[in-house]
Amino acid sequence: MTESNKIKILLIDDKEVFREGLARILDEQSDVDIVYQSSGVGCLEQIKAIRPQIVLLSETLSRPDCNELAQRIIELYPQIKVAVLGTTRSEEGLYDAMEAGATGYLLKDMRLDDLMKSISLLARGEVVVSAPLAQKLIDKFGDLRSSESTYEEALSEREIEILKLLGSGATNKEIAETLFITENTAKVHVKNILEKLQLRNRQQAAAYAVQQGLISDIRELDKSE
Repeated sequence: MTESNKIKILLIDDKEVFREGLARILDEQSDVDIVYQSSGVGCLEQIKAIRPQIVLLSETLSRPDCNELAQRIIELYPQIKVAVLGTTRSEEGLYDAMEAGATGYLLKDMRLDDLMKSISLLARGEVVVSAPLAQKLIDKFGDLRSSESTYEEALSEREIEILKLLGSGATNKEIAETLFITENTAKVHVKNILEKLQLRNRQQAAAYAVQQGLISDIRELDKSE
């Protein structure tokens, strides 16, 4: 694979030994490129300069806080996929990451081949969660819905189309290109969908779309554990 086709990753972890070890392992893979690694301090400037496709962000960060940093990255650069690297199978850590807007929650002790599959799926815009946490995410966020109506009653046909695309992890730009509308129009539709269904963010919309059968499933890896 040529350098230009490699998935560009920025790795953030305040534990230097783990960060450098993971960076070294990933750099040995043919289809990824660790373009920068950081303890978290000053990483926004690096993200602005480098524009990686994926940011792998450690859950153990304290300064800056992991979820606050994830939310900030997503607000500034919505085209970049953020995945949190978790240390436990705690539901709380998963829910916090998803509410912050992360599109992935991966366990640090997952197998290398599962990590590489996850990175590939994240680069394609899919929501990826390590098993057995994926079903817990669907159970929590998938039950969120309008208290007075179903999505068929609450949404227009165009909004249902966009909800399906949200479920597959599409950005506003990708929604616009798929449906031949402007990016601003897509943004307005997404805002309306979240308001109508009483959802907080795109990740809750993805879980909702799964629960309603609009898309097949949130991707889950690490099944052997």
